[in-house]
Amino acid sequence: MSGRVIITGASGMIGRALTSLLQSQGYTVIPFSSRSDAAQGMNPATGWIDRTCLENSVAVIHLAGEPIAQRWTVSRKKKILQSRVEGTTLLARTLAELKNPPQVFISMSGINRYGTHRPNEILTERSLTSNQGFLSEVSAAWEQATQPAAAKMRTVQLRTGVVLAASGGALKNMLPAFKLGLGGPIGKGTQQMSWIRLGDLTALIAWIITHPECHGPINAVAPETVSQKVLAQTLGHTLHRPSFMPMPGWVISALFGQMGQETILADLRAYPQVALASGFKFGTPDLASALLIALRE
Repeated sequence: MSGRVIITGASGMIGRALTSLLQSQGYTVIPFSSRSDAAQGMNPATGWIDRTCLENSVAVIHLAGEPIAQRWTVSRKKKILQSRVEGTTLLARTLAELKNPPQVFISMSGINRYGTHRPNEILTERSLTSNQGFLSEVSAAWEQATQPAAAKMRTVQLRTGVVLAASGGALKNMLPAFKLGLGGPIGKGTQQMSWIRLGDLTALIAWIITHPECHGPINAVAPETVSQKVLAQTLGHTLHRPSFMPMPGWVISALFGQMGQETILADLRAYPQVALASGFKFGTPDLASALLIALRE
């Protein structure tokens, strides 16, 4: 493959891994920053954006956004929402106006577009969405902000689950306790967790670039959903450590507030119907094999 791929949020965990993969496939990757001193990028606060950089690119991949994993205050919730909607809106409107737009615009979203608690449901891209919770509202506004681009070019809203990698995110935060043998199921332990290994997520994004049948919402999750209890057991087994120390739901609520309730205690069973139908093959479709590799990523 060849051509220019523009990535916002290129310095983050996903961005770094994606940059490495795309470069290995022959693409020229250009970080597109939101810093005010960036030579190539944009400033949603002022409306400035480097249109020239975006012209004639193969793909624009929008990963940037204020981190979700923090205790939410009123001001932080506002920042989380604004960082996604304002940047995406500026980018999508600009792409729609380009003389030579990219072949595809891929923007991050999340499985919370389906709500927070949907027990006993298998959620595909055709499932009804929901405004249940703050993250649902954020992802709805986030996806809506891509619509100017969607009217002009192939656009993907990538609904991600928990991304597994030892270098960051949920798994990195879990590892210290589990390595000490103090890990265990969280809350009731029955809530379903939709996950994807970092390497499979980046491979899926690269796949989407070259497969025009992939468009609209796409669930970026592994085919196998697991309960919190199974997650704890599998991680403990992989690390050769016991994993029977439960953490009650009220502790999560006390430590993390609404953020913990909508992420750690969420119950969502998403299924990657579009990705599988397009022919994408997950390198690690089951949790046991995923963790063996994710612990090195």
